[in-house]
Amino acid sequence: MTELLHAELTEAIIGVYYDVYNNLSQTYPEFVYENSMMVDLEQEKGISCVQQDEYEIWYKDRLVGRQQLDIFVAGEVVVELKVAERIKRIHLAQLLSYLKTVGKEVGLLFRFGGPEPEFARRVLTVEAWEKDIEVSSPEKLVGGEDLLHPDLVYDAVGGLLEIFKALGPGFIYRIYANACHHEFRLRGLDVAPRKSVRVYYKGFDVGEIKFAHLQVADQMLVFPVAIRDIADIRIENLKDWMRYRHIPLGILANFYATWLEPVILRV
Repeated sequence: MTELLHAELTEAIIGVYYDVYNNLSQTYPEFVYENSMMVDLEQEKGISCVQQDEYEIWYKDRLVGRQQLDIFVAGEVVVELKVAERIKRIHLAQLLSYLKTVGKEVGLLFRFGGPEPEFARRVLTVEAWEKDIEVSSPEKLVGGEDLLHPDLVYDAVGGLLEIFKALGPGFIYRIYANACHHEFRLRGLDVAPRKSVRVYYKGFDVGEIKFAHLQVADQMLVFPVAIRDIADIRIENLKDWMRYRHIPLGILANFYATWLEPVILRV
């Protein structure tokens, strides 16, 4: 029988999870469970841990941002916590992304907030990455659409897919925006970062919000996001901004997914 990698360590961590789960209400925010696990891991088990530390995120030799991880145990096992009804595929894909970030193989995902405990163990392999993080092609995603500037759209969508394949889901949107800027420059596109958008309501300018996105020449705006429900973004608000900028073409790409499916915008 093949022994699991870091079997003794992961067994101890799982035991701590059950202790915390069984001794706390399932109505608390995530940080309460995280702090409680840190108490047991360090004080009772004597295992060294790092909590909410920042790690550099690199894309094609460029630093594109920093991301905090919940708990990194003994320099070997990444531990992620979720308060959710159930563990979803996106949560498992995020865990793989974080393992790739720290260059480790074993991760544990623990769910709180439900009537029964639930956890998952993942080992970062090429096969696991390809299973949980699906990558298509520009032809399949936008090949059937009547596109404005089709060559530009194909190039941009190809770049977005390249980023998703390399980084996976789970990072804040600014990291993806920075990676997009770098990737588009590598592709020879005339790209400029934009840090904010203006919001319009019934034709009136009602304010400015910070929202990192990209302008490609005078032809296209690219909006990288990482949001649980893409429906929370009103497409018409983005189109209002495109009209204000006199740019007829846009791409909305949500990286909070196991399958990247860019949305083409026209005004």
